[in-house]
Amino acid sequence: IASPYAREREMTSDYETIQTSIENGVGRIILNRPKMLNAINGLLMRETTAALHGMEADRAVKVIVLSGEGRSFSAGFDLKESAEKNYITATDWRPVLEADFQFIMQFWECRKPTISAVHGHCLAGGLELALACDITIASEDAIFGEPEVKFGSGIVALILPWIVGPKHSKDMLLTGNDKIPAGRAAEIGLVTEVVPAGQHVARAIEKATEIAKAAPLSVELTKRAINRSFDIRGMRSSLLAALDTDVIIEASGGPERSEFNRIRKEKGLKEAIAWRDARYAK
Repeated sequence: IASPYAREREMTSDYETIQTSIENGVGRIILNRPKMLNAINGLLMRETTAALHGMEADRAVKVIVLSGEGRSFSAGFDLKESAEKNYITATDWRPVLEADFQFIMQFWECRKPTISAVHGHCLAGGLELALACDITIASEDAIFGEPEVKFGSGIVALILPWIVGPKHSKDMLLTGNDKIPAGRAAEIGLVTEVVPAGQHVARAIEKATEIAKAAPLSVELTKRAINRSFDIRGMRSSLLAALDTDVIIEASGGPERSEFNRIRKEKGLKEAIAWRDARYAK
């Protein structure tokens, strides 16, 4: 009888925006838009979803590790792409945000354990993506945050309160703090573990390998039981209600959003972010 790990595959670049591999029962998905700090665009969403679903169906894969190439895990959803689409009304925004929501939540809902290995920027939608994974290993150089309120945007998948509680969530989300260091993230339960810079992927693979040695059915059903306990407490309904709120926020626009988009269009995203941050400079 062949080993369930017999089909090991090297890192592949068959995709444009991600890389994948399978080895020793561990499937890896690497976000690969390093020049854009792995900002999440439509193509990356489609390719990541295809890779995740393929690994979920592959008996050789026991655990899935998600990481980012380059200087960061992910700076969130691609603001340039969304601005170019020129979404205005709630009818415009709803299908877009629903797709974004499902993209994030599929890591939570995956039958197999998911581990995010985080370094550099882990912001906005990128943070929500990391949170949706079952375990998060952070490099000590990682920076976390949700800056959406600073430019009149909302939260796609409001997982944060379920992970760190209402007090820390309000502190982060109402200020738009996007400079939370890894040590602080660990203190409030935002991440599972902090490791020396550059060791996050190795540690995530080590953790994944440990899980892969366990009985797969026991692992799957235990994850399902934990997730169900959150659903019984109303997590799914709460997240969908929060998504409705995000549709309203995005469709409402506002002066902050208008000015941010104007500067982004005329001078580029870097200048728009600089304008946003300057408003909060002490």
